[in-house]
Amino acid sequence: MGKLRVTGRFYVFLTLVMAIILFLFRDSLFGSGEVAVVYEATASDVRSVSAVIVRDEEMVSAKQVSRVEYIASEGTLVATGDPVLYVYSLEYSEKLIRELNTVRKNIQTYHNILLGNEIDSTLEVYDLTVKQRALDLKNLIYRNTSGNFLNLVDQLEAAMDERRAYMSSTMRSDTKLIKYYDEEKQKISAIDAWRNTMLTSEEGVVSFYLDGYENDLKAENVSELTIAQMRKVIQGEKLSETGVRDEVNVARIVNQNHWYLVVLADDGKWNPVNGQVYSFQMIGYEDLLYTGVVKSVQKMGDTVMAQLEISDPIGPLMYQRSGKAAIGANLNGLRVPAKAIIKQNGQTGVLLYDVPGGTFIPVEVLSEDDDDALIMPLVEGVIGSGSRVLIK
Repeated sequence: MGKLRVTGRFYVFLTLVMAIILFLFRDSLFGSGEVAVVYEATASDVRSVSAVIVRDEEMVSAKQVSRVEYIASEGTLVATGDPVLYVYSLEYSEKLIRELNTVRKNIQTYHNILLGNEIDSTLEVYDLTVKQRALDLKNLIYRNTSGNFLNLVDQLEAAMDERRAYMSSTMRSDTKLIKYYDEEKQKISAIDAWRNTMLTSEEGVVSFYLDGYENDLKAENVSELTIAQMRKVIQGEKLSETGVRDEVNVARIVNQNHWYLVVLADDGKWNPVNGQVYSFQMIGYEDLLYTGVVKSVQKMGDTVMAQLEISDPIGPLMYQRSGKAAIGANLNGLRVPAKAIIKQNGQTGVLLYDVPGGTFIPVEVLSEDDDDALIMPLVEGVIGSGSRVLIK
C-alpha cells in the first residue's frame, strides 16, 4: 500500500473544524459563565439628601467694634466702593456725640447774641448751603434719593468749613467764640478717630445677618471641605472656635449668581459623576428650582458627598445654611445586568467578553437595582452598545 498523502486542503479543513468547535463550546472551554449584551439606556435618579449651602461672598470686617451704624439697606444691591455702614471702635462714646452737639448749639446761640438784630446775608447763604447738604445726605441714607454717599459727605463738610471760616473771620476778635470753634474741632477730630466708614470691595447683595460659619464655609475653600465637617454644620455645630479674632465680621456682600450646594447621601447607592447636571429644590422653598453641576465627589463608607456649583440667582437661600433637598437627574449610560458588576483590586468594573476570561473594564455605576445597573465606562471607546460582558 502507498502512503496516505496529506495535502494543504486537509489543513484548511482541520482549521475550520477547530473553529466551529471553539465557537460552539467557547463558554465551556473558557469557563466564562453567562454572557450578556450591553445596551444604551437612560434612568431617572431622584432622592432626598442633606445639604449645606456655601456662598461666594466677601466679608466686611473691622477691629475693636463697639457699635455699628448701617448705611445700606439689608438685601440691596451695592456696587464696588459703596459705603455699607459706620463702625465705631472701643473708644466710642455717646457722651462725646452729645458734647459735640452742645458745642454747636453754643456756637449758634452765641453768634446770634453777637449779631443781635444785624442781618448777615452772606452767613445766611452759608447756613442754607449747610442745611441743604445735610438734607441731601439724610435723604440718601434713608434711600429717598440716590447718589454718591462719600461725595455728599465731602460736600457737607466743605460747606461747614466754609461757614466756620467765615464766622471766624468776621468774629475774629471774640475769644469766647474762637474757643467754641476750637472745642468743636477737637471733638470732631476725636469722633473721626473712632468712626470708620466701611466700603464694599466688590459688587453684590449686602446682608448684615451672620450665622458664624462665614470664615469656615467659603467658595474658595469648598474643595477642602470634608464629610465630617458637613455633618457638623447640618447638626448645628461650629467648625472652629470663635475665640478672640483680630477682626470681627460686620456684614457680607453676596455674589448672587455663584454659589455651591454640598450634598450628603447615606444610602450607599448614589453615584454622582463630575460634570453631571442635577436639578434640586430645598425643602421649604419648593417654588424655587435650581440647577447645579457636580464639581467633586467624596465617599466614606455608605456616605457620598457631592459638591454642586450653581450659577442660578441664590435668592432667599442667601439666608439659609443647611437643610433637606430633593435632588434629581436624567442619567444616560449603558445598561448591564447588576450581577455583571464586580470589584477587582478595589475598583468597580465589568468583564468585557473579548478574550478568554474577559478584560476588566473600570466603570462608574450611575444607578442600580436588583436586576440592572446603569454604568459609565471610565475610559471612552472600550465598551459600548452591542458589547458583551461576562457574568460570573
